[in-house]
Amino acid sequence: MSSRIVAVVVPKWGLEMTEGTVSSWLKQPGDMVARGEPLIEVESEKIVNSLDAPAEGMLRRILLDAGNIAAVGTLIGVIADASASEDELDRFIRDFRPPDTGNAPAAVPAAAASAAVTTLATTPAIAAPDAGVVRVSPPVRRLAESLGVSLAGLRGSGPNGRILQEDVEQAAQGKASGAAAAPEAEPAAAETPRLEPWNATRRAIARRMQDAARDIPHFFLVTDVDATALLALRERLGGGAERPSVNDLIVHAVARTLPGHPRVNAHYSDDGSLVFAHAHVAVAMATPDGVVAPVVAYADRLPLAELSAALRTLRERVAQRKLGKEDLQGGSFTVSNLGMYGVREFTSIITPPQSASLAVGAVRKDGAASTLALTLSCDHRALDGATGAAFLRDLKHDLERS
Repeated sequence: MSSRIVAVVVPKWGLEMTEGTVSSWLKQPGDMVARGEPLIEVESEKIVNSLDAPAEGMLRRILLDAGNIAAVGTLIGVIADASASEDELDRFIRDFRPPDTGNAPAAVPAAAASAAVTTLATTPAIAAPDAGVVRVSPPVRRLAESLGVSLAGLRGSGPNGRILQEDVEQAAQGKASGAAAAPEAEPAAAETPRLEPWNATRRAIARRMQDAARDIPHFFLVTDVDATALLALRERLGGGAERPSVNDLIVHAVARTLPGHPRVNAHYSDDGSLVFAHAHVAVAMATPDGVVAPVVAYADRLPLAELSAALRTLRERVAQRKLGKEDLQGGSFTVSNLGMYGVREFTSIITPPQSASLAVGAVRKDGAASTLALTLSCDHRALDGATGAAFLRDLKHDLERS
């Protein structure tokens, strides 16, 4: 392989990443790039990160347009010296083999084998957009959602039918003026539903949840907790924006309890349980694109005030879409709380390779008493009923003596 030609491939960010979506190219063919300079934005699962150029040189070819998906290790671009010939580039692409990532992607995306490959030396052929495929970057998709614009059927003015920001804005303006001028149409006899294509985040969640529900033999344990002491503690902590939430108090109790239950605070593997000495608690948080679960590392070492501040910071970063891949890795256990929506109790699907997760329901008032339901989801390959029940018993005791 010529040392003057360097591959740009879909990166592997985290053990469970299998594919990525090209969000946007920050350079175009013919642009010079420096090693370590941001080259492309890739959306993986629940975050968008910049991929830095692996070498100095000229971006000679883009093999996967923005809005498309490829497996980890797939060749999506080529950096080379200007002196590298087109024949050398073609040979490099043809002979490229992806690194061993645990996936088996094609050496190059299917589009790269056609005239739709963008090169510096030739005028690219414009491939017709695939039927039913909406090519749009995550920022433009979010703009469309905020403006109430359906992307299905919207004609994009960008390359290969890609929907641009101005396309969405024009559609929103037309929608507003049309709504003011046009009389209400008679309803059709049978409404045709509008397709809202899944984004990369939703696809990743769907795939992972389906795999987890199929592959993990779940069982569930439920207990009711007397929340009187818990609520009294929160009242004693005073008001203000920095007062810990009920969920903060529960996460704090979980973090204290986990190290005493190594099989619960562990990852499952075929060879045995990978046990953590400390609690690295993932906390589920809702976003418009789906649920993310950023991790508070060494949560058992943190005083309540510090843990609450860490969770507050993570919530702010989630709202601002500023989570990094490091925020989502390394969790030993997950807490999910739907109590703020009035849900009495529910079950959660375990996030592999974790061995268990906790679902927290709403605080229920019954006269002077206040109770809440905790549901522990357990992987029966790693845990037996008594092991999970012992953890729930100790967590309940911790919460009731808050």
